[in-house]
Amino acid sequence: MTLNKNFLFTILVFIFTISFRAQSKDSKWTAGVSYALAKYTPEQSKLLGYQFVHQFPRLDISRHLLGGFSLNAAVAAGQIIDPQLNKYLTLDATIRYDFNRSDDNAVPYLLLGVSSINALITSPTINFGAGNTLWFSQQYGVNFQAMLRYSSDKTYLQKSHKYFSVGIVYSFIPRNLVRRVWGR
Repeated sequence: MTLNKNFLFTILVFIFTISFRAQSKDSKWTAGVSYALAKYTPEQSKLLGYQFVHQFPRLDISRHLLGGFSLNAAVAAGQIIDPQLNKYLTLDATIRYDFNRSDDNAVPYLLLGVSSINALITSPTINFGAGNTLWFSQQYGVNFQAMLRYSSDKTYLQKSHKYFSVGIVYSFIPRNLVRRVWGR
């Protein structure tokens, strides 16, 4: 029964979260809130005491730089959803490259960045990942992101892990949407 409640809660969070991420050269600044999940391997969970860290809210701010590049900064905490969970606070900075497609309706991107994770100890990670923003109006879209957070083997308690986030995207300045094939 607990699994079903957690699954339902996760689905509701996915549906009702807001993430203001992607932007274009005309609408440079964005900010947001999203749901995120850190996933450790079963072996790592034996050491850490947990395999999943649910994070809500994940707050972020982004700025389009030049070409297909943008800069993103984010902060997220795990203890808001599960107060019994060991503290997991993450501060992230990433550079994203969107293949110069920031004005399209579908905006895939690659990311490279760093994080400072304050869990049982504070440790840095290097982040690699990909994401996609699907715009459904001039100011709103859906953003999906997945990354690998690499931590050196010297760090005893903070291991490399996967990190996922999802949310609704908001652009402060309305975007000029590319007309869809079925809308012509």
